[in-house]
Amino acid sequence: MADRLRFPIMQTREADPAVVVPELITMARAPLLVESATAVKLTRQLSSRRTGEEILSAANSVLQTDLGLVTPDGANILGAHLIPDDALHLDRSVTQRGRNTLIHPVLDPEDNRPAAWLIAPFSQSSSARLKILELGLMIVEPFLRSWLLTQRAKAERSQVIRAQLFSEIVAARDTISRDYVESALSLGWRLQDWHTGLHIRAGDQIDESQSATNQLRSELAHRGITVTASIPRGDGHVMWVTTATEPSADDGRQLLGNLRQAVLQLDSRDDVIAGIGRPRRGPGGLSDTVHEARDACDLAASHSFRPAVEHVDELGVARLLATWQRSEVTRAFAESALAPLVDAPHLMRTFQTYLESGGSTATTASVLGIHRNTVATRMQQIRSRLDTDLDEPSQRLAFQLACRALMS
Repeated sequence: MADRLRFPIMQTREADPAVVVPELITMARAPLLVESATAVKLTRQLSSRRTGEEILSAANSVLQTDLGLVTPDGANILGAHLIPDDALHLDRSVTQRGRNTLIHPVLDPEDNRPAAWLIAPFSQSSSARLKILELGLMIVEPFLRSWLLTQRAKAERSQVIRAQLFSEIVAARDTISRDYVESALSLGWRLQDWHTGLHIRAGDQIDESQSATNQLRSELAHRGITVTASIPRGDGHVMWVTTATEPSADDGRQLLGNLRQAVLQLDSRDDVIAGIGRPRRGPGGLSDTVHEARDACDLAASHSFRPAVEHVDELGVARLLATWQRSEVTRAFAESALAPLVDAPHLMRTFQTYLESGGSTATTASVLGIHRNTVATRMQQIRSRLDTDLDEPSQRLAFQLACRALMS
């Protein structure tokens, strides 16, 4: 009947017609009054809110919607888990309407780019309703911006405190004062347990390095490895894993494998190098293992391939291998042994990556950005050309040295 008579059908949460009808009359005859009343009511509600949850809750109540706050790449921060329409451009700092969502940028005052996006869902809304939503998002934005800046300031202060405490622990070693021990405990750092240090470098920009480190912690968490802390240093980020008991040799190998797999998932993996120290106990042990991790990271940096992850136990072997690969004998062997691959750079690159990846087809494919079947096909060609048994560990080591000598 409504379609035939061209009457709109409206749904409201209010059940009393005496309340609904006057509001509908106002909306139809004087929409600007409705917008003004909404703006005043929303501003009053938000003025006493402090947290992000409180801000969104007040806005939802006034605007009768379910707002969401997402990161610049669309990941949920607060509120409803809403996904912006595909047609919207999250790299443009303007309010945009999609098919089902309205988005408004929460700007970063430092560079005037979106620090987050405020999203409001709508479905078959009138132009008046969309104008009210747009107005509401504009009013909510500065309150959320202020909250985000407060959260950032707290995080930065916390990071400074953590860095200072870490420096004191590394310097004092086992003579650390009780005050510092208590401060560490308040942060969840169990100094008397076993620690395994990690040192990560990812790109030249601080923001890129921090982003990569955060993503790496998340990837390690997915693999059951909880990083105790991440401390930015002048030459990268220091992290460590704490366990109540001494990790075994198998635990160390598993951590190395998991770290390598986690690094391969990073957006900036082509710039990443990482090192792992030995398990050490106590505050002094923490100092030792993070220094070992840095040395291992330096070893990873010496490789020509990226990403590169090394364990400090490989440092002595690496020095010995480095001496061998610089020798004239090794160079001559490399030129002779790898001669069948010289005319096929793609096979040479695949072969070196395969050897440096511990003979893993999956890791090789991930590093090179190609399919596993492509790696398998290339390895068949390499085996055919070299006419040798690559399943023999001594042969793989010899060819690994040859690749390093020839491609260094």
